[in-house]
Amino acid sequence: MENTSSESTHLKSKKNSSPLGDMSVATFLAEYWQKKPLLIRGAFPDFAAPLSPDELAGLACEEDVNSRIVIEKGGEHPWQAIHGPMNDDVFANMPETHWSLVVNDLEKYLPELAWITDKFRFIPEWHLDDLMSSYAAPEGSVGPHVDLYDVFILQGEGKRRWQLNTQPVAEDNVIPDIAIRLQKEFTAEIEWILEPGDMMYIPSGVSHHGVSIGESMSYSIGFRATSHADLVNDFVAHITDGLSINKTYQLPHNKQQVHSNEISAAAIAELRRVFTEYLDPNHPELARWFGSYVSDSKVDYLHQCEQNVDNLSQLKQLLLEQNAVLMRYPSSRFAFTRDSDHCLLFVDGQDFKVSEQFVYCLCDQRILDLDVLEKSASDNELDLFINLYNSGKLYLQYEDDQECES
Repeated sequence: MENTSSESTHLKSKKNSSPLGDMSVATFLAEYWQKKPLLIRGAFPDFAAPLSPDELAGLACEEDVNSRIVIEKGGEHPWQAIHGPMNDDVFANMPETHWSLVVNDLEKYLPELAWITDKFRFIPEWHLDDLMSSYAAPEGSVGPHVDLYDVFILQGEGKRRWQLNTQPVAEDNVIPDIAIRLQKEFTAEIEWILEPGDMMYIPSGVSHHGVSIGESMSYSIGFRATSHADLVNDFVAHITDGLSINKTYQLPHNKQQVHSNEISAAAIAELRRVFTEYLDPNHPELARWFGSYVSDSKVDYLHQCEQNVDNLSQLKQLLLEQNAVLMRYPSSRFAFTRDSDHCLLFVDGQDFKVSEQFVYCLCDQRILDLDVLEKSASDNELDLFINLYNSGKLYLQYEDDQECES
């Protein structure tokens, strides 16, 4: 059933090349992104899975890690879901087949894995959700489902059969009485078997069903899809935060009403004027709010600085002593917008007015060049930089452990 047409399968990529293989970013964005699925054989040539199944299971046992197990058969009921933190007893009681372990936000707990998500910076980094990993026992699956976000799925170890359907899914097409939202009816249009290093892209809204062939591990790079309801609700909360209680709705009284209970056209017009004042798409707070919104990681994880410093010289000395480089920590989200004479830098929901040069030094690469930064940054920007480091937004990556690419 594998679809090998030029629309769904691309040529093998070369070692050290883009994860899109020989396809250009422009072609991918124009023809596939948020439009249709894509299979890329050998997207990560000679890919060596950075985690073993035991290491993933150990991570799932930690208190603050977002993990879940899905048992299709052999549990208390079909498609049983168990949410972490896990323990040894949970894994000891797993059946031999038909179950999967999923761990989210890997790049936040294991920053050395950020090199995987960095391969996808042709999509705005502020749009990234997380790096997820899935271990599946033989025949393991999380069931046929549809996600409301875009995802690249990279096969790490073993093989996994994927079936896809691009048709819209009815809202009532759901298996009843289970804790996870799975499709009751699913018919495959496309079938692909992914081997280590292969990758597929699945747009939001495309149904998919993966079943492990033997034991397997995969890695998913997901990108946020925020509902219009969430956007509007959050913006309204932002613009009304701190709004004076003296700003009240004023009922027009320039003409007596014949019917006391009537809501007049003038009353509605005044309401429309109030709403237009705050919900104007040209509202001066819109860009600032959006930057804060998308840079909010929405994950309760705080990286602690290993050793505070007072200035850039001390930080340089620390890097030298530790044989390390300085990097943006993956659990922190960085974004910026340009204005006429400055930029607004957003870090984890906070905003700072800085220069373009400072923003580029901080955001263009994950590994930071302190010499370039020192030459281009103002005193206030250097102080901000040190505060970002001391608050855990930046971190030391030791040379011996580096697997990332700038």
